[in-house]
Amino acid sequence: MARKKIEEESRGAPEWMTTYSDLVTLLLTFFILLFSLSAIDAAKFEAITSSLRSSFNVLNRSGMLNSNTGDAVVAITNQTNAQEEAEEPPVEPGSKEHIEQLEGTISELRQEVEVLSVELAEYQELDAEAEASALANANAPDDARDTTPYEMTEEEIIQKEIRDARQQKLNNFKQDILEEVDLLGIGGYVSIVSEEERLVLRLNSQILFDSGSATLRQEGRDVMLSLGESFQDLDHFIDVQGHTDNVPIRTSQFPSNWELSTQRATNVVRILQDECQVPPSRLRSTGFGEYQEISDNATPEGRQNNRRIDIVITTN
Repeated sequence: MARKKIEEESRGAPEWMTTYSDLVTLLLTFFILLFSLSAIDAAKFEAITSSLRSSFNVLNRSGMLNSNTGDAVVAITNQTNAQEEAEEPPVEPGSKEHIEQLEGTISELRQEVEVLSVELAEYQELDAEAEASALANANAPDDARDTTPYEMTEEEIIQKEIRDARQQKLNNFKQDILEEVDLLGIGGYVSIVSEEERLVLRLNSQILFDSGSATLRQEGRDVMLSLGESFQDLDHFIDVQGHTDNVPIRTSQFPSNWELSTQRATNVVRILQDECQVPPSRLRSTGFGEYQEISDNATPEGRQNNRRIDIVITTN
């Protein structure tokens, strides 16, 4: 009886087989999962990865991806492949393909030249019409002529008034200097030279300084005091420039003509500032030695003309 019970219990698969079957089933499921993950559409995967790269500004080819803000997935594989396919190997110089390319380029240039010629002709026609209209307006009667005045802006009006006022002061200054020179009888030693954007009052050193000296003579002080009153009403910048001839000077006070010309200009500036009440902010003294002559130093007359004081007034 006991033997029969043992035989009934030993029927069917062993118990370890159940565990083994479960393990095999799990392994099969795992490998099926791996296979499903590996079976990805390559084109879609490439599009997604490329779009992500452009969103993080990792991929940037010729500025193609700069417009992608990362808000959407953009497929760029086709564009990238198209650019790569468009890059052809260089053409051999002198080959048939090279000649055909050159002929095509020449044809395109000719077409562009024709277009530009047409545009140039149109511009010339417009210019001719404008010129003819202006000529007709100039020859037309006064009642038919376009006489619409140009309306200045408020800023332009103010600037014009300032320029006119400065010019009027300069004109008054010239008139006062000429009258004072005639009154003093020194017309042979003083002149006014009008240059571009400046007015030069030129004084011969003979009426101001002794030879080799930078100290103003009494006659020179009187001349500067008489002329200096005319500088008070100006609001222009004044540059007093000293000049000498080319005769060397070597003294303890003036080792060269540089020092002599500079000291003479400085002494004239001090007269204008201290005794003529010209604001020092509008004054400057410079010395040029013998290096800006206005006459030939080969003659006594030329050397005398070069020994001078130029009071330069800027007109702009």
